[in-house]
Amino acid sequence: MRTDAKIDLEKLKKIQEEIAESIILEDLISFENIRYVAGIDQSFLDFKEPNMVISTCALLDFRTLKTIRIETVVEEVNFPYIPGYLMFREGEGALKAIERTITDRDKTIILVDGSGIAHPRKSGLASYIGLKAEIPAVGVTKKRLVGEHEEPEKPGEAKPLHYNSEIVGYALKTCKRCRPIYVSPGCHISLQQSLEVVKSCLKGYKLPEPIRIADKVSKERRKEFVG
Repeated sequence: MRTDAKIDLEKLKKIQEEIAESIILEDLISFENIRYVAGIDQSFLDFKEPNMVISTCALLDFRTLKTIRIETVVEEVNFPYIPGYLMFREGEGALKAIERTITDRDKTIILVDGSGIAHPRKSGLASYIGLKAEIPAVGVTKKRLVGEHEEPEKPGEAKPLHYNSEIVGYALKTCKRCRPIYVSPGCHISLQQSLEVVKSCLKGYKLPEPIRIADKVSKERRKEFVG
């Protein structure tokens, strides 16, 4: 998405509010019918002018967590980093990577390195991706954007994340020495299934396997540009 130097945040807020009204928090795919899980992560070449975004999509078998396919899209990005507005900076690149990677949309869940409805306007990057791609998407972040929660104490334990008197996600402790990650549904998936899918994708690391792999590959691609 291209943008002028002057950004109308009020206009963008209205776009996000309209997206939030379209979000469906119901399971488009039953847990038993999930066959694939994809991870989306992105890196930036901030030293380049214009800036470039590296969008990586890693597709895994949901039952074995073995990698099936990885695709990367590199393109120009002209929108600055503004917390809460990542969909306008990262959304289009992520959608292009998904288009290259996912073929069986009816049996795939996407894990996104970004918020779902745990967002000031309940429309984070995962909400945008799930709505536009018409594939169930879950937001996974290392930092809390909104809300309050009790602290999970042991690996695998999750505590509800409350925001404006609603549960918008979970704080999930994924490993013994890790701070919790934050899981929230993006679109076409429920709160409970979002948590179940992420927990099923853990292999002893802080991040679920699809995002961990996408993050690793995205950073490796970035090194190619750095030299």
